[in-house]
Amino acid sequence: MKKSFLFVAALALTFAACNSKQGEVVDKSVATFEEASISPASTESTFAYGVDTTVYLASGNFAVQQTVAYGGTYVSGAVVTNITDTKFVDYKDAYKSVPGGAYAGKNYVVWYEDGYTPNVIRLSSPAVVPGVYVTNNVYAYNSMKNGDDFAGEPFGPNDYFTLIIQGALNGEDVNNQVTVKLAEGTNILTEWTYVDLSSLGKIDELHFVMDGSRKGDYGVNTPTYFCIDNLGAKK
Repeated sequence: MKKSFLFVAALALTFAACNSKQGEVVDKSVATFEEASISPASTESTFAYGVDTTVYLASGNFAVQQTVAYGGTYVSGAVVTNITDTKFVDYKDAYKSVPGGAYAGKNYVVWYEDGYTPNVIRLSSPAVVPGVYVTNNVYAYNSMKNGDDFAGEPFGPNDYFTLIIQGALNGEDVNNQVTVKLAEGTNILTEWTYVDLSSLGKIDELHFVMDGSRKGDYGVNTPTYFCIDNLGAKK
């Protein structure tokens, strides 16, 4: 089992960011991740590039839990990146989105759900979260599209890979959850896609669970990564 060190997430920053794709000012409650200070994307294939290893990650009305272990060479939970290239060689290229870059602006989050680290995004106060933009990352996409030694052959018509988004309020799980189809058969998500979260109702935490058809003794064998941007946005 991987060991990790938990850093306490900070509460919201008051920040208004510019949505470069839509040319409008995003509500300051939306987590755009643009205020995160990270190095410019590198053209080298190194594990640490584009990774923000500060003790917390806060954006809009959200505080995102981040964990770094093994001297910074293993990161679970949220990682802010600004990488735009989509080249894939091996796991060192994990922190890239399939569309190439963010939904809007420069920064976005790649999330690795390892099954051991607490997987929580906290709100500064209870609210209904309108939605979030989601897409695949290149590591998971390559595994599904081309196969690998761990997950096996490329995805076939009966395979699937899903992100399940759950909510909690005052420490209690809400009844509803939202399922995002990152892959359904050979149809693998390659674009930023808006996911409506309003059905979760008023919540103060978001949690993530990964599921898929390729399972082993320790859970899903497909690399359990996904990308998010503009958390709290309206479509």
